[in-house]
Amino acid sequence: MPFERIGQAAVRADEVSLLDVVATPIVITHLGTTEILYSNRAAHLLFDRPDEIDPAKRAEDLYVDPDQRTKLIQRLKQFGEVTNYEIEFKALSGRRFWGLLSGRATTFDGHPAFIASIVDISAQKEREVQLAQATEQLRIHAAAAVKLNRELKGQRQVAITASRAKSDFLARMSHELRSPLNAILGFSEVIADRIFGPDATDRYESYARNIHEAGGHLLELINDILDLSKVEAGELQLTLEPIELKELMKSSVQLMTPIAEKRGVQLVVDLGRSPLSLVADRRRLRQMVVNLVSNAIKFTLTGGTVMITAHQEGGNIVIDVADSGIGMTAEQIKVALQPFGQVPTESPYAQVGTGLGLPIVESLVKLHGGKLDIHSTPNVGTTVTLTIPKVR
Repeated sequence: MPFERIGQAAVRADEVSLLDVVATPIVITHLGTTEILYSNRAAHLLFDRPDEIDPAKRAEDLYVDPDQRTKLIQRLKQFGEVTNYEIEFKALSGRRFWGLLSGRATTFDGHPAFIASIVDISAQKEREVQLAQATEQLRIHAAAAVKLNRELKGQRQVAITASRAKSDFLARMSHELRSPLNAILGFSEVIADRIFGPDATDRYESYARNIHEAGGHLLELINDILDLSKVEAGELQLTLEPIELKELMKSSVQLMTPIAEKRGVQLVVDLGRSPLSLVADRRRLRQMVVNLVSNAIKFTLTGGTVMITAHQEGGNIVIDVADSGIGMTAEQIKVALQPFGQVPTESPYAQVGTGLGLPIVESLVKLHGGKLDIHSTPNVGTTVTLTIPKVR
């Protein structure tokens, strides 16, 4: 069917005066030329044109997006009419507004035309926008509330964990302090009261050595606790200076040689031929090396080997302390890195010490801008690696 014959009824020019009294804005446009053929008074007011819509104007001039006119006509060709089609219009003043358009194809004085009524729905669209904005705000607030609740739960869990850690730390510290103090008090009481008589000199001398050993252990424990607390509180200041690493490591390992020989553990040092130097705190670097070598000896059974190596890797110095000892599982490594963490093993020396060695080393190497890595396999051995920048 030709498009000109789609309309259900024709509109004559001498009949449109009846539309002037209709409250609904009505516009008739030419389907081909898009010329505005007629508009009633309500349409004049809607488009801010007191007298009439300029006949010289084209229908597409009334649309914010002229392509909407093309889509509208395509829909009209397909269905013969358009119902409640939302389009954004523009008035002569430049004002934009949303209209709900309904219309059909017809003829006007023999010309193919489109007669359409337009209802201003700007207020409704504004309410929809406001509602959408309010809904979005509610969604944002709800999401923020969920996030805040999650963070509060996380903080609460952190607080609970910290409280438990504090309680565990105090319990462990109390136990560690009490043991050497009990030994000091017990042995000194025996000596003071001469329980074995005035002539048991050898026995009293032995007890005096035990008191000295317990006192040394207690002093070591207190120093370790102070070091760890200073690092965690950010109060430990490094005294940085250029250091020749090979000399420092050799002298540090020599301190541990008597203990290794006593326990039947071989110490092997391989520092290569190239010079190794860095800027670090000499005392703290020595403390890290001694602690790692001491730990390696402690967890290595008689006949085992502890190898100490160092080399340069890019801008870092890498120190490895590897032992052929009893090794650890991943869970045991986590325990060993906790203050006072004692890993139960078959080594007769494993429980000797404060349990603060590895946590202190980890804190000190981080203070130097480096890191600590532990790779361990049960019944195979453990390798602890310190990676320290050459220049801090």
